[in-house]
Amino acid sequence: MSTNPFDIPIINTHRPPEIVEPMKTYTVTYEVDGPDIPKIANEIAIGQSIGNPNIRSEIENASNVKQYIAKVKDIQGNLVKIDFPIRAFEWPNINQLMCIIMGGHTDILGVDRCRVIDIDLPTKPTGPVLGLSGWKKRLDAEHRPLFGAIIKPKSGLNKEQLLSLVKDMIYGGADFIKEDEIMADNSYLPLKERVDMIEHLKNISGWKGFYAYCINADPIELVDNLKTVSDVAVVGGVHINFWSGLGAYTSARKYNLATHYQRSGIRILTDPSNKYSLSWPVLVKLGCMAGIDSMHVGMLGGYYPEGESEEETLEAIKICNEYDVIPSLSCGMNPVLAREIKERIGINWMASVGGWLHTGDGTPKNTLFHKVKEMSEAVK
Repeated sequence: MSTNPFDIPIINTHRPPEIVEPMKTYTVTYEVDGPDIPKIANEIAIGQSIGNPNIRSEIENASNVKQYIAKVKDIQGNLVKIDFPIRAFEWPNINQLMCIIMGGHTDILGVDRCRVIDIDLPTKPTGPVLGLSGWKKRLDAEHRPLFGAIIKPKSGLNKEQLLSLVKDMIYGGADFIKEDEIMADNSYLPLKERVDMIEHLKNISGWKGFYAYCINADPIELVDNLKTVSDVAVVGGVHINFWSGLGAYTSARKYNLATHYQRSGIRILTDPSNKYSLSWPVLVKLGCMAGIDSMHVGMLGGYYPEGESEEETLEAIKICNEYDVIPSLSCGMNPVLAREIKERIGINWMASVGGWLHTGDGTPKNTLFHKVKEMSEAVK
């Protein structure tokens, strides 16, 4: 079904017409519920491209409308495909894209539920700094999954404590080390002090892994944090939670920093029981296109939330592999689960471990160092 039933009235017919080029589009697929799905589809298409479907500006002319209006491409039951004009979107401005595909006319009166379940962008992806294949080659890990170690506790560490943890992780065999999402740039252990200390340790140890500094912040401060890391780090990495905005990932890529996309809290946007939501694979695809190097995609097993779709996690892993991004599985990871997952899905992923690593009692063979070594062996 192909339709655009609104014949938009052209008020200002005396304005000189503009040259209309062939329209290039990208397709967004919505799952919608409501009393009149064709009407909802048309109102989303028009409202999210040129404005209120029932009101036209006196300065519009025919070419304005033809070049910038979105069109309903297909309706099958409650699945709606809409073609949006690519000329109204400047890649890689993902924040602008989000305003287009999930803006005001997706939650208007008459829409009982609206969920974005797919997006097909013809735009060439930015590409990661090293990506899954690059990190595997750099770490001589092309024959196995990667192993990520997560620093705990999330906050309150001093320099000596952080240095001790990171030393055990590096010398124990971790490929990736991530500061947790609430560390950021804080007064008790400022980002600059962490960067100077960790980069020095990387240099003297010869470690070639991916250390992700947590830099979550408001836009101006986030850019300052990116500069702090990029000014010192060689093959530097950062950890950015989605709450900093999807545009933060494209900003990090401009500084040539490998970025870890952290999804903690994402169910506020992706939970299918929400009236208005986006599917997790859509956000995975956009993150991958923005140029990230790794992403927490979910978990297979462990203690992941009840109702979390394993199908969506497997789809997220598939998308990451297509874009050469490291899919990180975390939340209850341990050596037994890592071996089981390796048997199930192969080697193109990362086992990220937090809690299990830090449950040692300090006795011989039950320290952080020994647990890191045990986990390192589990992925081989």
